[in-house]
Parts: sequence; structure tokens; C-alpha cells
Amino acid sequence: MNTESPCDLESVIATGRLKQRPNRAPDLDGETQALLEMVHDVAKAPKTFFDKLITEVLENTHADSSGISLLDEEKGRFFWPAVVGGLASYIGGGTPADFGPCGTVLERDAPVLFIHPERHFTYLQSISPPLEEVLLIPFHSDGKPVGTIWAVIHEKDRHFDAEDKRRLENLSSFAASAYQVLVSTGALKAVLAGNTVNL
Repeated sequence: MNTESPCDLESVIATGRLKQRPNRAPDLDGETQALLEMVHDVAKAPKTFFDKLITEVLENTHADSSGISLLDEEKGRFFWPAVVGGLASYIGGGTPADFGPCGTVLERDAPVLFIHPERHFTYLQSISPPLEEVLLIPFHSDGKPVGTIWAVIHEKDRHFDAEDKRRLENLSSFAASAYQVLVSTGALKAVLAGNTVNL
């Protein structure tokens, strides 16, 4: 059991480092093709679209895991309807809205890079594999942040860069579109409840 006192929030936030790290060149042709496919798919099946979206994150960033968090205001929690990679077993889980990485991102309404967030959010210490870096991007509905798209690196000595952030920011607009379809079809509550939704 870890008896250390949690460190302060700012000590686990390192978003500014993204600009300082070596940045790989974007694959604009491949990205354009993937985005065109998503435009076609997002309205057809928004619930399963989340899985496709985060798989795209896993394949085109430095991430070892990726997921979607949706704010459930009634329960005061974030719900994870889609998770792939090393954290796939945590699908259907989530974090408190008022004390967690996703809540911090929605409060700031800006991308945030965390380094070992469990040092502040100590309930994350039990998550395996460990959270070396976590990059989260908010997405919006009617101008209000309602969820995050997130990516995690589990391996030491690997890092996110500004290109990862740019890629996630582009993909976050598709998360917002899928969310809007869930709202307009009345399916959001079923998704938040963890029920299968066929649209």
C-alpha cells in the first residue's frame, strides 16, 4: 500500500513539453483518407464508431491504449464506453467528475498531458499497465465540453509529441459528432448505462 501523500495537480501536468519534444512529420494523405471514411461512418453507428475512432488513435499515435470518456452529469462520473489497447479490460469503467484527469480537462477546456497522474489522483495507482503518460483532448456539444478522447503510453522512455496532440484534436471533432447523434436519437442514456445500442 502506498502511504505517500499525493502530490499537487500541477506537478503531474506537462502539456508544455509537447512543443519541446522532437516532432515527427504528419502523414497527411493517410490521415485524409481515414477522416473521409469516418465522415461516412459516424452517422451510421455512433456507439460502435467510438471503437473505430480510438482504434485510429492507437494505430496513428504513440499510444499503447486509447479510450473515450463521456460525462454522466446525473452520476457525477465519466463513463468509458470504448477502450482499446492495454487498458481494454477497463471498458465500462470511469473516473469521478470532480477529481480525475477527465474532469481536469473539462474544467480547463483544453488538451492536457499528464505524467504519472496517479501521483495526484491516487485511486489510479491500481490501474495496470501503469500510466506513464496520458494525453486527453476535450470534445463539445452545443459549445459545452462533454467528454474526452484519451491516449495512454505504458512503456517507459516513450513520449507523446505535438503531432499526437494535433491528431487527437482532429479526431475529437468526430467524437463530438458521434455524441450529437447519440443525443439526437435519444440513445445517450443507454450508452451511459452501458447498454448495447443499435442505431
